[in-house]
Amino acid sequence: MHKFLKRIYQLIWKPIWWFKKSIKLYFNFIFPNLNFLISKRVTFISKPTCNQKTLLTGLGHIHIGDKCTLGYKPGGFHRGGSIELQARYKKSNIKIGNKVATNNNIFICAANVIEIGDNTLIGQNVTIMDFEAHGLDPTKRNEIGEIGDVVLGGNIWIGNNVTILKNTKIGANSIVAAGAVVSGKFPSNVVIGGIPAKIIKDI
Repeated sequence: MHKFLKRIYQLIWKPIWWFKKSIKLYFNFIFPNLNFLISKRVTFISKPTCNQKTLLTGLGHIHIGDKCTLGYKPGGFHRGGSIELQARYKKSNIKIGNKVATNNNIFICAANVIEIGDNTLIGQNVTIMDFEAHGLDPTKRNEIGEIGDVVLGGNIWIGNNVTILKNTKIGANSIVAAGAVVSGKFPSNVVIGGIPAKIIKDI
């Protein structure tokens, strides 16, 4: 009887499970980004696993490395939110390394260049931007502000609710504590945190 039920499962329920999994994968990555994919503004070594709806937007180029995972089902806000990778202008670039994994509700927006190194872990509700959204000059407040870049070394762990601003460079193996607002250059193998972020200790 047990072998019979197992056979029924293999013939009926297992194909249904794979079908549902495939549909979810294609909906989360392919369907929202069909125009972006057709325009060949995105390249990837392997198609990322998207556990949350992932939006590719902007006029620039996005590169996603091998074995990346975007979104995390047990992470909270999985169903209602989204991940957005926005290469805003034609010359904008977002480069994501291999085996990068994120939690949910991530916003990465590049006016110039944002690079994320291999094996980086990104927590929930993280924003990474390489420019000031508005100008400091009151007469130019509706124009884009200063543009820089963001370079994150490999094997970095970024906690929940972190904001990373323009001209930030973080060395490999470092940790960014939850809630930090990060701007500036930081070496490898340190813990940084606070508003504004500073080095808390060495690893």
